[in-house]
Amino acid sequence: MGKLICRLHLLICLLVSIQTAADINPEQLSLSTVRVVVKKPNNEMNVASGFLWQKPQWVVTSLHVLDAHAKSRIIIEFGKKKRLAKVSRVLPEADLVLLEVMKPPKGWSPLTYFKQSRPKYREHVTALGFHHGALAMSTRELLKGYAKPEILKQFLPPNAVETLKKTNIPDIEFPIYYLDGSLLPGFSGAPVFDWQGKLVGIGNGGLENGAANVSWVIPATNLSKLVNSKQSTLPKGLYKTSKLFTLDKVVPLKNQPTRHLVFKPYDVLTWLFSPAYAASDEWDFGSSQLVEPNAIEYQNFEFYKIKTRSMAELILSSATPNELRSIQHLFKAIFGEFRIDFEAPKFDIYSDAYLGINIVVPAGAQLYVDEQGYLLAKSANMCRQCYYELQYHARILSDKNQGALVESPVSFFDDKLTQHWQELNDEGEFEEYVDFRHLTKYGGKRFVANALYANFNEPLVERYEVNYLSIATNRKSWLQTQAINNRFDDEYMQQLSTHTGLNCQRVNLSSEQVELCQSLVYAYTLLASVHLTGFSNRFFPM
Repeated sequence: MGKLICRLHLLICLLVSIQTAADINPEQLSLSTVRVVVKKPNNEMNVASGFLWQKPQWVVTSLHVLDAHAKSRIIIEFGKKKRLAKVSRVLPEADLVLLEVMKPPKGWSPLTYFKQSRPKYREHVTALGFHHGALAMSTRELLKGYAKPEILKQFLPPNAVETLKKTNIPDIEFPIYYLDGSLLPGFSGAPVFDWQGKLVGIGNGGLENGAANVSWVIPATNLSKLVNSKQSTLPKGLYKTSKLFTLDKVVPLKNQPTRHLVFKPYDVLTWLFSPAYAASDEWDFGSSQLVEPNAIEYQNFEFYKIKTRSMAELILSSATPNELRSIQHLFKAIFGEFRIDFEAPKFDIYSDAYLGINIVVPAGAQLYVDEQGYLLAKSANMCRQCYYELQYHARILSDKNQGALVESPVSFFDDKLTQHWQELNDEGEFEEYVDFRHLTKYGGKRFVANALYANFNEPLVERYEVNYLSIATNRKSWLQTQAINNRFDDEYMQQLSTHTGLNCQRVNLSSEQVELCQSLVYAYTLLASVHLTGFSNRFFPM
């Protein structure tokens, strides 16, 4: 009996050692991963990731990162070592390119094999690359999701589908691996490994879909087709395709033209939210030192800023633009028929890669966690004690809550909305405007609920409050966002009544009218931040 136990113990130790040895080793894999920089004549840059394949001089990355201009340069960076590269082979339908460098530096260690089979549903995968042009390499942990059919066009907004139909870079019918989560900007071309460190695919994406972004994995089996490809020149349609992949583009600061602004009421967002707004999403590639993208750590999440976009840009790239425009109806229901430029305000979008959760804040506002552990956005006029406030609350759903969500989504969200209403009534007498309660289902445990509350009928208060709430569930996570507007005192209510129907886009406004229009744009931007946060966490193709 003792010998049997001893043998079992030795067997277990052997299995554990084999398992440990097979685990992914990012340190080793980093010797195969490089940063790809494409410098264009107009000072714009595309920055992505890539990896060495079969030979030290061969680098694989995403084709859409390249630029067809004769004066554009491709630079492969490995730590402080840099090498110019040229195009060797292209595989347009898979959005892949094989680059070749002369005199590869010592230390480069090419990958030589890939996993033939696709990752299983819910299997853990790791992408290794460079987020948003950062100099530091990092990993992104994701899960293999489920979609049927698992082809590219199922994941693309309509404007992208129409463009890619014409360019075929990549082929919209192309089989891909769907990720449950999101690759961050800069991870196009990144190697994606299974838990054993076997190459399963190549990161792809950088496409926009409103406030969200779209990413997927090109199966590694296409590397054989790439190496054997007879095409060695960049395809003619590359420029149109590249324009879609805006999340991999970076503009250097020092060569930017001077901005000459014509004052309009909504321009106050530039300084209301942050004095440093103008360069909020640009990276200085003119210097050797880059500002590394910082993560906002909150609960089990890490939020990275991925882009800054105007409402007009978000609407243009969205698969469901009417969802985004619907916030205009809510604004008019609260404030009346004031005319502001609804598409001018800008927003910063943050994303947690693993769960794919997005958070939207007014451009230039700072996302932070306060001493009590609340996730908030702040600016010159937005804080816990200000007229305006944005709060974000995210949690991983317990197994019990996930079960309740699946069994009855309506009951689950009714409970959440009622709980919020009760919390508001602990501080006052709030009513819910039931016409603005909406629950939208998107599949895969993804829902968005919206509700509006206010205390306009509460007696003996100096200022009334409007509270707009959005709750989104995304796989295992739950995200609640609320905009709080306490601006409604007697003087402000009188101004709204006196100037009802005011066109805030006129240039001959009085100082009182300008101040009122500024507050309206600010209020709309808060509402839109909540609205965009909710709808950026839904998912279409299920």
